[in-house]
Amino acid sequence: MSSPGVPLPTVGRALLLSSDSTAVRQLSYGMQLFAITADICTDLAAASRIINTRKFEIIVVDLALGEQVPHLLERIRFSPANQKSVTFALVESGSRAEPPVQPNFIMQKPLTDGLVGSTLKAALGLVIRDYRRYFRCPATVPLVFRMPGEAPVSCQTVNISEGGIAVHTPLALKPGAVVRAKFTLPDEPTEFDIDCEVSWYDNQGRAGLEFLSVSAEQKLILQLWLSHRIEQGLPEHVARMFQKPS
Repeated sequence: MSSPGVPLPTVGRALLLSSDSTAVRQLSYGMQLFAITADICTDLAAASRIINTRKFEIIVVDLALGEQVPHLLERIRFSPANQKSVTFALVESGSRAEPPVQPNFIMQKPLTDGLVGSTLKAALGLVIRDYRRYFRCPATVPLVFRMPGEAPVSCQTVNISEGGIAVHTPLALKPGAVVRAKFTLPDEPTEFDIDCEVSWYDNQGRAGLEFLSVSAEQKLILQLWLSHRIEQGLPEHVARMFQKPS
């Protein structure tokens, strides 16, 4: 197994399961342009072990490796680490082979630079959208929460995600308790006033608050704010690919 060097900051990691040196070279080069690190594997047993233990944003499976390869796509969907991975199947031109589990993308060989580039751009859009769902953006802003019948408590946020927020709090919180939290996002004037459930609390005064009631308008504001923060972390040349022309 080998890992071609990628000098740029990485957006994600891909697993290329193929022994076709031409296709591997084309895909590896295309992924470098999108700042994706590519690991290459030609051994099915090794690939199965890797998929069960390591997280990949993209997995490419070449059906030419044998009859057992299509079932690897099925295994990916049951892998705790990679069930959300964007999957590719490489097929020979004119082939009617159909994997038991439909991949996100099917690419016919021989590959072209245009096909690789356009498909990877579409795949990266899916990667970023999925990443936003569990992305926790570090952010320190004031937050006030109130428990029923109690005085308001001031604290600081630690990070913000699409589904909740982590805070440093002077008050010990019991998991399962419901609180009402008020805060604003950095550089965003809209005040959030949301019912939350305490999902965890540790002995260092940190707690996780899971959002229970987010309006459609607030959810959109939060998603756009998180997407903007993710874009800021992308390599500049990759971020430009997703910017709308002015």
